[in-house]
Amino acid sequence: MMFRLLLLLCHAMVTIGFISICSSVNYDHHHLTLSSDDDQACDEDTIITLPLDISCDVRSTARDLLGNPESLGSILMSCDHINDNGSILCHPDYQGEMPLPSSIPISQRFSYFEQQAQKRDPRAQHSVGLLLWNGFTSSTEQTLIDPEASARWHAAAALQGNLDALAVFGGCLRTGKGVGKCKNIALGLRCIEYSASVGNPSGVNKKGAMMESNDDYFGAMRLYRECYEDESKRTNALLLFNLGYCLIHGEGIENDVEEGEKIWRDAVALAPEEGSEEAAWFLYQQYSERGDMEKARHYLDIAADLGLEDAVMERRDNG
Repeated sequence: MMFRLLLLLCHAMVTIGFISICSSVNYDHHHLTLSSDDDQACDEDTIITLPLDISCDVRSTARDLLGNPESLGSILMSCDHINDNGSILCHPDYQGEMPLPSSIPISQRFSYFEQQAQKRDPRAQHSVGLLLWNGFTSSTEQTLIDPEASARWHAAAALQGNLDALAVFGGCLRTGKGVGKCKNIALGLRCIEYSASVGNPSGVNKKGAMMESNDDYFGAMRLYRECYEDESKRTNALLLFNLGYCLIHGEGIENDVEEGEKIWRDAVALAPEEGSEEAAWFLYQQYSERGDMEKARHYLDIAADLGLEDAVMERRDNG
């Protein structure tokens, strides 16, 4: 229970920095576009328009956090993600984490995401921010925890309409982790609440984590379940991890170990999405307790390959 609470608090604080993206990257003035392989016609009705007050406050805070470098101008002024009134547009193709191509090893995902993030892809910026918050170790890369860098990457992604990054940035603003004097509890809560209100899984995760920290397990479980019932939201591994945990441990609902473990396996299948490593680690523990060491080792290897520190040490100690 205590470990779960610590995890929730960590995710509620993924609230976090953007190494010198703006000083090291010379953005040009063409608009952010998807590659020709990803180009799809998008109904304008599917584009979520962020409320003007949140849009303005996020832009103002991002300027303060990033120091308003000259190269940030191409993000702030691009009509790709700002409408005529100045509200941030949240395009459906720019949501969530960046998918990792099958040609890129999981152990090298940070380098790949960082390259794409420097090209202004908001999904990649969100992915880099998550890795910098959690840190991970692989056979070829080691990413140290850097809350300040993480917060700045999430700020950049939020400016481009990534609702997941907006929710995470809201967490940063709420707790002050990685944002220093830019801490703004009210704005942070508004970002989280709005993201959750439109069904964004990261917003739901953050709101649910706050509810659980206040012992409102029934409310959190209801949020997770309602979001999960929309099949399009089942691509968020952390949502699946949270829901599975509640089911297995009977938090806010009658416990159902079988369904909870199935949902955790679905989360693992989404690797390297955030939350997949925790699902693999907890499945390792579940199977170990039952004495099924073959399956336990399978999930330990996955969690360790994804860079979860506890899993890396466990595999090292056990050979």
